[in-house]
Amino acid sequence: MFKNKKKKKIIKGYQSEKRAIIKFEGLIKENNNDFEVMYENAEYVTYELGLLTNQDNYQIPLFQEDELGRNTELFISSETDYIIKRMVPYSIEEKIYDWSSNNRINFDELVKKYCIKKEMKSISTLHNKLVIQINDKFFVFSLKNIDDSHRLLNKLENHFRQTGRNDAIFVKDISTTQRKWMYNLLVNNGFDKKKLYRQTTTFSKRK
Repeated sequence: MFKNKKKKKIIKGYQSEKRAIIKFEGLIKENNNDFEVMYENAEYVTYELGLLTNQDNYQIPLFQEDELGRNTELFISSETDYIIKRMVPYSIEEKIYDWSSNNRINFDELVKKYCIKKEMKSISTLHNKLVIQINDKFFVFSLKNIDDSHRLLNKLENHFRQTGRNDAIFVKDISTTQRKWMYNLLVNNGFDKKKLYRQTTTFSKRK
């Protein structure tokens, strides 16, 4: 596995290329995360899965399609004794901090536990947080940064639309007045004001 074009770890080694290909293709098929990691230590990250061998002597140029549909030559900056035969984008599942349980949950758990179909709900962002309101109950979740909270809101809205659900109102915090109102509402419902005002839950960018 590669992170930002640098080798992160070897998932598994095989004596047979055939078995390695089967494992590689199986991992690609299973890689279907609804909400993936995009930031680590305040930096944007990308992951890729590579099929490597130490039996070949020459690295054949590899090309990958970018977000604009252009084929660009794949560049891996890490030193390695292996030859890269294939390289594909790979996603790592992001975890969401649940204030109610003090645990980190995934997207599927968030939907199943806090987005029950029979209840009308308001789902909104507040800086790096997601807030779900069901009647007079509030559930707060922390993300790594503001971009992640907006991305999660969009993922949830798309999920509801794709599954034909209309039991939620989605609101992005776009004004100071709106955020101030939400802060006051949450504080009045027993949430820690200092904790609410934190806008990131990740380490600073490494130098």
